[in-house]
Amino acid sequence: MIPTELNGNLLKELRGRTCRLLAREEWTQVQLGRALGVSQVMAGNYLACISTPLPEPTESDLQQVAHRLAEALRDGAPREWALALMLDGEPLTVRLPSGGAREAVLADLAQARKRLSQLLARLSPEVRCNLAFALPDAKAVDAIAAFPGRLTPVSGEARPLAPPEFGASHHLAKLLLQLRQRMPARRAIVNLRWDAVVADALPRAGIRLAKLVRKGDRLELPGGGLAPALVDEGSVGWEPALYLHGDSLEEVATQVEALAVAAELTA
Repeated sequence: MIPTELNGNLLKELRGRTCRLLAREEWTQVQLGRALGVSQVMAGNYLACISTPLPEPTESDLQQVAHRLAEALRDGAPREWALALMLDGEPLTVRLPSGGAREAVLADLAQARKRLSQLLARLSPEVRCNLAFALPDAKAVDAIAAFPGRLTPVSGEARPLAPPEFGASHHLAKLLLQLRQRMPARRAIVNLRWDAVVADALPRAGIRLAKLVRKGDRLELPGGGLAPALVDEGSVGWEPALYLHGDSLEEVATQVEALAVAAELTA
């Protein structure tokens, strides 16, 4: 049976304590995130958490490890490191950071959803919208994160049914993978409603548009150069949809905000 101490996210607790130790030395959240292999947002979350004392000797051992880890990071040690544990008398090595790039993707995705929540609710299609973000080397659906069950407009906000996870949206992931075949730096995509208001607003927002090719239940990219906005005009049983994509969540978020302003949906 796994030790009780590990059931309480011991590794996250260790990183949190290490963050707080280094923050006392005026390390920024950006520096902390880079050192521990997490996003700036996640580093901020660690700083905001309050540690709950664990039973001895776990409490003293954990605090000692946090100090040693902080010392290693302070001295510029490599970001990848290992924690040696004893499990039923047998040595167990856990290589950290346990989340790394995947944890950073999930944290950034959650932050982008929070930033765009009101605008996504106003631009949501009937089938609801979703936001997807890929690992830098993504080549399959399970390397692209999104929100399970999509985002549902509730009280003026696009709310998730669950936190983001990898492999949660096959539809957006497959389209993003197609884009990555021609534009390897592409990592982010969102689906929005497509109607006369949005169509009229796109040129005013300065966003170029291209039409996707629908073949049954499959979407294919148009030939030639790709525009940052792609439209699926729909078919029988398929609601029209607009897709905005970019190399980063910041790029996609900026496009959504520009579109909302042009469509006068920000008031």
